[in-house]
Amino acid sequence: MTPGKKKKSIGNPRGQKAPNPVRIAICDSCPTIRSGLKHILNSASEIDIVLQTSSHAELMDQSESLDIDVIMVDIEDDKQPGFEYINSFRKKFPDVKILIFTNCTDNAQIIEVLEQGVEGFQCKLDAEASMIETAIRTLHKGGKDLAPCVTEALLMQMQSEQLMAQSQLSTREQQVLDLVAQGKTNNDIADSLYISIRTVKFHVSSILSKLNVKNRTEAALWLL
Repeated sequence: MTPGKKKKSIGNPRGQKAPNPVRIAICDSCPTIRSGLKHILNSASEIDIVLQTSSHAELMDQSESLDIDVIMVDIEDDKQPGFEYINSFRKKFPDVKILIFTNCTDNAQIIEVLEQGVEGFQCKLDAEASMIETAIRTLHKGGKDLAPCVTEALLMQMQSEQLMAQSQLSTREQQVLDLVAQGKTNNDIADSLYISIRTVKFHVSSILSKLNVKNRTEAALWLL
């Protein structure tokens, strides 16, 4: 390096936006939340907030003339349930990624929102600044980003469905399923329960149908 010559800095200065930033719209009825998100995202060089609104209706109306990559939206709105809004927004702007930013208190509501095909879900109570930025980048690249509360809601739903399905099994079918889970063959099960192999096959077929699984291995996994 030539004496007296300073080395050039690499990267963008703080606060300067990248040439092609991720364009974000924020929708939240709480001004404090909007202000906090603005503070967090304004420091990210590759993210640009192009719109902030306080209601779903405002976001729907004001999005018409803007190029938006990701919307960050709360699903709690007194005027319109979140999942209904998301369905409407998805139809109108199919290419925009949706990141839900809300409180995680209602598992049924979380599942209902996921069924609308949202790409991201973060919980206000737990999300840190870095997690929010990562979620936005992940969605923009075509991925999904779901908070732990979503995994918990999905697990609880799966367990509930499992219990409901198992409750449809007869006492004999439950006995057969227990033996299937132990790796017993049809012959073993027939000998154990003092029934014919044909009867065992009938019970296994009924179990697969009631549990909506394809084979004995999947049926056995219900008991894990």
